[in-house]
Amino acid sequence: MSNEPVVTNMATDDRMPDYKRTLGFWDLFSISAGIIIGSGVLVFTGRAIAITGRSICIAYLGAAVWVICMGVPTILMCSCIRLIGGGYTQANLFLGEKWGGFYLAIYLLANLGLNLYAQTFALYFCELMGGGNQTLVAALMITFFYVLNFFGVDIMARAQNIMTAALLLALVWFAIRGMPKVNWGTFFDSDWMPGGLQGLFAASTLLTYSLLGGTSLMPYSAESKNPKRDIPLAAAISTVSIAILFAIVGITASGILPVDQVANQTLGVIARHIFTQPEYVFFMVGGALCAAATTLNGTIGSVTKPLVMMSHDGWLPKSLGVLHPKYKTPAKYLVIYYFITMAPLFLGFDISRVTDLTLLGSYSMTTLMVFFMRKLPDMFPEQWEKSVFRMPRGIFNVVMWICFFASLSNVWGQIINSDIKTVLFNLAVMAVGGIFSLTWYKSGKVHASKSYELET
Repeated sequence: MSNEPVVTNMATDDRMPDYKRTLGFWDLFSISAGIIIGSGVLVFTGRAIAITGRSICIAYLGAAVWVICMGVPTILMCSCIRLIGGGYTQANLFLGEKWGGFYLAIYLLANLGLNLYAQTFALYFCELMGGGNQTLVAALMITFFYVLNFFGVDIMARAQNIMTAALLLALVWFAIRGMPKVNWGTFFDSDWMPGGLQGLFAASTLLTYSLLGGTSLMPYSAESKNPKRDIPLAAAISTVSIAILFAIVGITASGILPVDQVANQTLGVIARHIFTQPEYVFFMVGGALCAAATTLNGTIGSVTKPLVMMSHDGWLPKSLGVLHPKYKTPAKYLVIYYFITMAPLFLGFDISRVTDLTLLGSYSMTTLMVFFMRKLPDMFPEQWEKSVFRMPRGIFNVVMWICFFASLSNVWGQIINSDIKTVLFNLAVMAVGGIFSLTWYKSGKVHASKSYELET
């Protein structure tokens, strides 16, 4: 892979996907916040407590530092250009257009875990109702949000705004009601950092995934009114503010009941202990259910964007990337991903295990991107000068190297906390992606487009 600028190698093509450009700052903030909270508090808080005990609050703050380091290069890039193909456009620019197939392999691997959020919704819903068929509930939620996204980004964004508002209110209320009940007299006993610094590092590495929602805004660049301003601001503000909220929630979740009673458990266990019944119902509906729903909704809205552009360029069948003439949505890819998301429900997959398998490849791709994005000011000098984040070149270089080593350390943390089968599986996916990239590109069927815009 080369770090030479590849901008001039891309052919200009006016027939870019004609997305609706209607998303403003608060829409993007809601999408980012909803994705962050859904994948973080619900899925990983209990697991992180099992690893590092009550020091989970420190682990969340450490994860935030890693996420910011991993996300800064993308934020800087989004402040310069509009990306029509999201991460695929980023890969074309900074890795080289012949590596689109490699990106595709990692991308498909990273998005195998969509079903997890539907199953999380079903788990909390059945807990609230005192029982029920979790598979049926998850299937209904998957169907609902795919249909919602089919009818356009406007409807999807409105639903996201409402759910995110309820979600933030529920979590803030959880923290307000829970903090006075924390047992500070025993908070720093043997359950504070029981695994030492290694356990804290492992927990922070795990929780990094729970704060990556801000980076998921990149695919929405094509549908934003002013992506060069709104995406960086929404990503940065949502990541920092929610990381602080997560740290406070972590104190409440680990500091009221004995750690062995909350480790690997859902937040519902604590909610039952601190809330009245009406408050508990509100938390489960506005907090737990909306958290899973916003993540599922926001991820479905973004997952097809790189694939549409890859169809346009010849990596995938062109017919799959055609947008619906009225709603401007990738209807065929939504149908394909609908069945991919539904499949684990009926095939008996351990979706948590599937999610664990996806992290190493995803982190590795991010690290690779961070390394090559050091060329950003050289590739887009005029746009860089106009960026609200422009900084002297020396400071930029220092920031980028810090981001690279932080991201690389996160990859290392994932490796040492994964079994050999997970590592080998991810290496195999990367190898297959690399072979496919070089073979398909040489076939002459790939015609990479200039899938970005310099002015918005």
